[in-house]
Amino acid sequence: MNKRTDSELHKHVVDELAFEPSVNMEEISVAVKDGIVTLSGSVPNYFEKWAAETAVKRVHGVEGVAEELRVKFVPDFKYTDTDIATAARHAIKWGIVVPEEQVQIKVENGWITLEGHVEWQYQRQNVHNAVAYLRGVTGVTNLIALRHSVTPTDIREKIELALKRSAELEANHVQVTVDGGSVTLKGHLPTFGERDAANHAAWSAKGVTSVNNQILIGY
Repeated sequence: MNKRTDSELHKHVVDELAFEPSVNMEEISVAVKDGIVTLSGSVPNYFEKWAAETAVKRVHGVEGVAEELRVKFVPDFKYTDTDIATAARHAIKWGIVVPEEQVQIKVENGWITLEGHVEWQYQRQNVHNAVAYLRGVTGVTNLIALRHSVTPTDIREKIELALKRSAELEANHVQVTVDGGSVTLKGHLPTFGERDAANHAAWSAKGVTSVNNQILIGY
């Protein structure tokens, strides 16, 4: 497929955002330059901010996203950092994936910082998701670390096999290197969706503590 012009990409991004039911385009502006999409304006909550960025990454031809959206709450709804921290603690406590004692929470001006240790990336992501939907949250920084107890060779082999099994991407275009629990992905894939699929495959291997995704979009 030929590379899309910035004007074509702008139209597709706007269409995708309008199609995404969890995003209200009313106060979101889209700019595109050299394949890089900039989102600016405001949204009513952090989840919608996150959903807008995710929707843009689904569009073929997007080479990068500069997300400058700010969370602007309805004036009648004001939540203190204590309110948010309490709600976040309850959300994690009631979940079944991560024991609450493994996660520490800090809230400043509505922004949640998560710390602690878990074994799997899906657990780390689950904690993020649990607090991202809460009222009053302006952003989430996930500093939860992953423990590992397998060799780099085991990790690389498991990731390469997972890439080959995936129907979403062309595994022969991805190179995997592992240092301890740190994984680096390199190569070229045609879409952000395939890049994200490779990222997911890497994080799904036991022992992975970080993923440096250097895969470029386009051939």
